Amino acid sequence: MSVTRLPIPGHAISLGLLRVPAREAHHARVARVGPGEAVEVLDLDGTVGIGRLSRWEGSACWVEVDRVERDRGEPPAPLVLGLCVLHTQAFDWAVEKATELGVSAVVPVISGLVQGGRHAARVERWRRIAAAAVAQCGRSRAPAVSEPERLADFLAGSRGMRLIADPGAAPPEWLEVGGDGITVLVGPEGGFTDEERAAILAAGFAGLLLGPRILRAETAAVAALALAQSLAGWLR
Repeated sequence: MSVTRLPIPGHAISLGLLRVPAREAHHARVARVGPGEAVEVLDLDGTVGIGRLSRWEGSACWVEVDRVERDRGEPPAPLVLGLCVLHTQAFDWAVEKATELGVSAVVPVISGLVQGGRHAARVERWRRIAAAAVAQCGRSRAPAVSEPERLADFLAGSRGMRLIADPGAAPPEWLEVGGDGITVLVGPEGGFTDEERAAILAAGFAGLLLGPRILRAETAAVAALALAQSLAGWLR
């Protein structure tokens, strides 16, 4: 059964009737959702209200929430993607797909071969893309999208099982992941310099082999997130 999912960040979700303002209800109106049809409302902070559309009130609508769930579709521990900033819309695509794959946080990383500038001006756009992807994919939280960080700062703050997409790595059979979760790092189009690679390995990152072919950075990010979760047993 098709369900219309409406993000309503900042609104408290509980059992009973809930008014969805016009801006947030717009998708339901475009989808021609009528009274009695299935609707879910999300605060993008872990709470999902499951119910049905009760009635329209102008451009706003009322939803009868029958059940409330928390943290549906979320990984069992933090899942962080550090992706060196791509100057094209490929980074937008990577944020969307990483959200669908369950990341807790996306960190735009600035390394020596990152191209372009004004990366901080794109952060709000990436956050909107992530929020929209949450509504599409069935999870309950929007990942944090941070301000761009220099590679050294990202390495210093990294936690958990730390992995770097690396065509020269030995393929692991499984990953032992603790409560700090998984951090995945993917380089820019031109890769990392020898000095950066040495610093990454010194910071405790292990290589993650993604196959014999050369991947674009955004493709590598998706492949690394899926493989890391599979090796950790998170996709069962």
